Amino acid sequence: MKEKERNLFFNTSALTETKGLRSRANAGYIEGELKRRFPGEALSVRSISINESGVYKRALGSIRGLPPYCEVVVAHCTGKRTAEVIVWSPLAWNGRFWGTGGGGTATGGRGYITPPDNTSRGGTLPKAVLNGFTAATTDAGNPERFWALDGSGKRDWERLENWHSRGTHYMTQVGRAVAEILHDRPVEYSYYHGGSGGGRQGMVEAQEWPRDYDGVWVSCPAINWTKFLLQGLWPIAVMNTLDHRLSAKNIRRFMEAAQGSVGGRDAYYRRGEAVEFDPYTLVGTDGISKADAEVMRRIWDGPRRANGERLWYAHRPGVLFWNVGIPVGAFYYSLIGHKPKPFILSADYGHWVTEEPKRRFDGITVEEYVELFDKGMAELGRFTADDPDLRPFADGGGKLLIDHGTDDPLIPVDGTLDYYRRMCEAVGGKTEADRFCRLYITPGDGHGACNWHGPGLTETEGMRALMAWVERGEAPGRLETVQVDKKGGTIGKGEAFPQ
Repeated sequence: MKEKERNLFFNTSALTETKGLRSRANAGYIEGELKRRFPGEALSVRSISINESGVYKRALGSIRGLPPYCEVVVAHCTGKRTAEVIVWSPLAWNGRFWGTGGGGTATGGRGYITPPDNTSRGGTLPKAVLNGFTAATTDAGNPERFWALDGSGKRDWERLENWHSRGTHYMTQVGRAVAEILHDRPVEYSYYHGGSGGGRQGMVEAQEWPRDYDGVWVSCPAINWTKFLLQGLWPIAVMNTLDHRLSAKNIRRFMEAAQGSVGGRDAYYRRGEAVEFDPYTLVGTDGISKADAEVMRRIWDGPRRANGERLWYAHRPGVLFWNVGIPVGAFYYSLIGHKPKPFILSADYGHWVTEEPKRRFDGITVEEYVELFDKGMAELGRFTADDPDLRPFADGGGKLLIDHGTDDPLIPVDGTLDYYRRMCEAVGGKTEADRFCRLYITPGDGHGACNWHGPGLTETEGMRALMAWVERGEAPGRLETVQVDKKGGTIGKGEAFPQ
């Protein structure tokens, strides 16, 4: 069995179908119960069905091997917008709820009902019902690709609030309520797991709705949103300001030299600490100039003001954070002309800040970058998702797992480490933080999956650890990590230890 197929972590063999569930699986009954529980909320049940075929049909193929489950689709109007909450509840339920998230600027929805994959971090409805959980996903009323600005180019504050916090909170409340209505018993434990943008959702849940979940696991979380998301513009701003384009070939040479400075590629990807490497040591070799070295130095150093004050962190020396032709990474080079282009989400966020949906950022300078950063912090700071005071979450008994790979090409790992340090201070020190939080930094691991340069946590391993902590008080220590190839075959294993 390939690692991606190891999706079972809860023994469902003793579970039986809930008595009377089929009679309660009625749209009118569930809608009435939801309105009774949430007076004043504009809720309606769009559809309800029981699937006993074992197959979920989707546009890009079918998901097979599923247990019998009930799907309930609930509409929740937040003003001008209506969010869709999709709930899957197995007929034989384990008494637990699993909240799932999305990615990028999406919170979830129908498009995030994907096949279970143990090597991809971020909960899905199929993985949840396989293990006996009721689970939910929501589009938060923002099903479109570009939703943050209205038709006149102004920010849609209702949609922004739905994306930031409200959508995930109501998904949680509605999802748990549907489970309890169908099965006629309360939820025993509630869990959340999401990665990247879904990790941001989980952290906001712990920060703003500390009683929603007993256990939260966030992977490579897109917290520090308004601080880090412009990162894709920083290398371009440096090159424009210095009037020198660092080629894709030379930026790779700098990366390989940084890795070589600590023993080579393999040694680098086993290393948890950052590498300090002076790019000027390569000047005069392989055609690398002083201008190349200065561009590389400033990119690695990260965004700063003219007076040297740091704005945020960059990717560490040695990290592969760019691409050629493929728009994945902090930035990429176009196939034609090898022009540096920003990561699409960096440009999206730039449009949020400027309220200019057609603006291009290819010519941005460092001075303009700083202005954009400050404007974003001043006007969109509400959405930074970096509140370090998790005492209400901890006092309510909540447990939090965070993991982040050192070689994440999209979100610099040092931003997560910065948040962890500030959180420890806010809750009274590391000893207090250890009561409810574990941070795992995985060397060589990438962005939310186990198929990068080093092994990462699998979903089954992380969920088992989180459940053991929540339900039995067994605080996690060493966890196994796995690395797979593009076909899902295991090519390496390792161990992760909490910070």
